[in-house]
Amino acid sequence: MRKWTILSILLAGVMLCGCADNEDSEEAGADTQRVESMDSREENASEAGAISGVESEGEQPGDVPEAASPETQNEDSTRKAVQGGPYGRLSLSLPEGWAYEIYPMDSEELRTGIYGIHFYPEGVDEGFVEVCYADSFGVCGTGLQSEDRTLAGKSVNVGTYDNGEAWDFITFQEEYKGIVAINISVDGWWKEYGDQVFDILDTLSFEPEVREGSAYVYSEQSEITEIGLHLSMKNISAAGATLVWNQYDSKAVTGELQYGDDFVLQQKKDGQWEAVPVVVENYGFNAVAYPLPSETTREQELNWEWLYGKLTPGEYRIGKGVDDFRATGDFDVYTIYAQFILN
Repeated sequence: MRKWTILSILLAGVMLCGCADNEDSEEAGADTQRVESMDSREENASEAGAISGVESEGEQPGDVPEAASPETQNEDSTRKAVQGGPYGRLSLSLPEGWAYEIYPMDSEELRTGIYGIHFYPEGVDEGFVEVCYADSFGVCGTGLQSEDRTLAGKSVNVGTYDNGEAWDFITFQEEYKGIVAINISVDGWWKEYGDQVFDILDTLSFEPEVREGSAYVYSEQSEITEIGLHLSMKNISAAGATLVWNQYDSKAVTGELQYGDDFVLQQKKDGQWEAVPVVVENYGFNAVAYPLPSETTREQELNWEWLYGKLTPGEYRIGKGVDDFRATGDFDVYTIYAQFILN
C-alpha cells in the first residue's frame, strides 16, 4: 500500500489500521469562514441602534432584548454550522459562547476529513473539535480503549488513548457512516467544556441526499503497487481537474516513470464502465513524456471539456497510460485510473 495515506473507509464499516494525528492546528486559510459570536452581533446591533437614534430602553423593531426567558434565549443564541459536500450535508447547532469554522472540499485544512466543521469555545488559545466526512481514517491500537454509545440518534464508537481525560475520536455508524469527530489539542479547556461537546455532537445532522460538488474516490485501480504509483484528483469540476501523481516506492521502479497528455474518460452506468462520447471527430494528443522521479509528487492540470464537453452529474473515472522506461524499446506499459463523483 502507499506510504503516505491510510486505508480507505469502506461503506460497510470503519477499518482501524493507521495512526491518528494529534498535532496542533494551523491557522484557517482563505477557504474557511469564521462565524461571528452572538455577543459580538448583539453588541454591534446595540451600537447600530444608538447611532440611528433608536432608544435603548423599550422594545423597538430590530432591537436585541435585554433579557429573555430561558427558552427564548436558548433559541436566539443557538446557531447552526452547515457545510455541504459531495457525500451529503453536515450541520451542527452551537450554543452561545462557541465559535466555528467551515471547510469545503479541497480546502486542505482538515486533519482527517475532506470537508467538515471545526468548533471550539470562544476565547480559547488553541484546540478544536473536528467533525467531518472522511474517505479515510485510521488509528493505532496500542493503548486504545473504545466504547459504544449513541449520539445524534446513531450508534457511535468512542476511542480514547492511554486513559486520557478527553476522548480522541468518534466514528459514526449506520446512515452516518463516514462521519468522524476528532479532538485536537483540547486539554487546556476540556475540563470546563467537555460535557458541552457531547451536547453539541448530539445535534449533528447528516443529509446524504443533499449533495454538492465533486470528490475523488479511492479504488484499487488508482494504485499500481508494481511501480509504487498512486493517482488521485482534486479541484474537480464538470470541465476538468488536477491530477496528483505520487510515486512512493523507489525500489519498485526498474527505470523512469513517464506519463503523457493522453487520457480517456469513462462513466459508470448500471454497474459497468462505458466510454464517454467525444464531441469532436478528429483529435490527438501531444506526443510528450513527463518524467516522474522516484518518491515525488507531481500535479497535472487537465481540461477535458474540449474533448468530452462539460460532464453531467455521475460517477466517472479517468484512465492514464504510464511507462516504466528503461531504454528505447525497453519499457513496461501500465494503465492507471482515478475515479471521481460529480454532483
